[in-house]
Amino acid sequence: MARNVPFDSKYDLIRKFEKAASYFLFVSAILILGNWILGKFFNPTINKEYEYLKDLAKAVSYVSMIGYLIIKLVAKILFYNVENLKRNDLIDNAFGTNYSDENTTEYYNNDETEYGIKKLALNSYESSFHTENTLKLMLYRNLITLVIFSIPFFLSIFSKGGSDIVRMLFEISIPLTLISEFVVLFVYFLNVTSINERFKIEFTNLENEKISETDIPKLLIPVMGYYSIKSWANTNLDSKIFLANNEIISKKWSERKEKLKK
Repeated sequence: MARNVPFDSKYDLIRKFEKAASYFLFVSAILILGNWILGKFFNPTINKEYEYLKDLAKAVSYVSMIGYLIIKLVAKILFYNVENLKRNDLIDNAFGTNYSDENTTEYYNNDETEYGIKKLALNSYESSFHTENTLKLMLYRNLITLVIFSIPFFLSIFSKGGSDIVRMLFEISIPLTLISEFVVLFVYFLNVTSINERFKIEFTNLENEKISETDIPKLLIPVMGYYSIKSWANTNLDSKIFLANNEIISKKWSERKEKLKK
């Protein structure tokens, strides 16, 4: 059966919003840096001559900053809504229910497991495993983005003092947003790593293929933990990183799952 993921189109829309936001961020950073270079390294005569261009660049950079913040907010709202649909599909796949209008096929790799709590936990573990490995790679890229795009704003802020409060509020908002996003990503990664360790321990400690009533709460704890931190982070995984490394991560998951079998 061919792979089918009904909510992929919705994730594609979110990625388009995130790409548009990155363009706004790039434009604002370039204009802020250009204004800083002009004021720092060129004489007052040249600065006065190009004053109208500097004002125009400042206005466009402010609009770009606002555009970046608004589009990022819209993308997060859309992501949260798609994740609700995805959770319905997770329940359908784990218990054989029909809460989703259209279900995924060949998305989870645990069809050999019977419907029930164990399949729910195994599907969640698979998702969490992929999330951990993708986040690990995203952290490096986001740290580079944080450093590169924060520099122009901080240069502008600290080189002109606090005389222009409105300008400072606009310019400080972008680095603070990038820093907060990186912190959320880092906390997300640490929690998912811990949750995956809990999944591994609980599955390893299962006494046999069939789970008992005492096993159910043990398996539900990491499941609830994963979807709680995922909802808190509300962060879309980088599709390029995910797709580029999906085959490697899937192979690691198959190896991990083999070790869990009794």
